[in-house]
Amino acid sequence: MNRALLLMILGLFQFSKLYSQEHHKILAIGDSNGASENGWVIQLSKMRPNDTIINVSVPGNTIGFDNLNQERLNTLKNVDKYVNDAFEQVETISTVLILLGTNDSKAVFDGKEWEVVQNLKLLVANLRVHISEKQVNEPIVVVVSPPPYGPDEILAEKYLGGNERVKFLAKEFDALSKQRLFKYVNIYEALETDFMKYSHDGVHLDSTGQKIIAEKINVVLNNE
Repeated sequence: MNRALLLMILGLFQFSKLYSQEHHKILAIGDSNGASENGWVIQLSKMRPNDTIINVSVPGNTIGFDNLNQERLNTLKNVDKYVNDAFEQVETISTVLILLGTNDSKAVFDGKEWEVVQNLKLLVANLRVHISEKQVNEPIVVVVSPPPYGPDEILAEKYLGGNERVKFLAKEFDALSKQRLFKYVNIYEALETDFMKYSHDGVHLDSTGQKIIAEKINVVLNNE
């Protein structure tokens, strides 16, 4: 076999391999860190240009509370709408990414940490049911822990005590993942030591911090 023919065959093989790879159709559910123009969803899309990522992140969003007395900021109450809107753009959803919990840990929700954990279980179950009604394959669900909060001395009053609450959630979300309810990315641990290097207000992350989140998520997606 001459060299030119061999190179052509190898090239066709590589093209066929690339073409046959299934691209992810991702539904991303988050809060302000996900909705930001430099947020983790945008950072992830740069790492995965062949994927379709439908971003329904909303600033102020919670897992299951009416933040600021607004139902539109309660994901449990809006999840069916998110799914329906996604299916208007894609025929299937292969993966759901959930990064929520920061707003569920505000001072006004102090003492409701176990309710947040139960709300997450319910949210994941609702997502699986609603998506499975529209497609054959069940989606892969990836839950990302909320990132840390900064120290109380720099936080706005509405966030006081938030770091202990999100630390609790990160631990309990990990426990749920061990029940195989979802795949898990513990961003709290990844950012705990150096969090304030990436945040000016102890809540919102800069682009470098957002990129760290995206990189951790990307590792999980590459292993699916």
